[in-house]
Amino acid sequence: MPKKRGFTPEKYQSEINMMLKVEPFMSTAEICKKMNMGYETALKYLKYLYERQTVKLKMVGNRRFWYK
Repeated sequence: MPKKRGFTPEKYQSEINMMLKVEPFMSTAEICKKMNMGYETALKYLKYLYERQTVKLKMVGNRRFWYK
């Protein structure tokens, strides 16, 4: 998937945070679909936000669900 024009790492993080405020419990795949981004890209930014304690993670089986 090509890189989005004008999307910096900060922009990706901001968009993910805003999305999780609107829909507070989403899987990685759902976030990818809504933001039209690749799975690995989404996972990279979600892990970064998780390390910074901006988002929380709940594992259900082998799926990751993210929430605020």
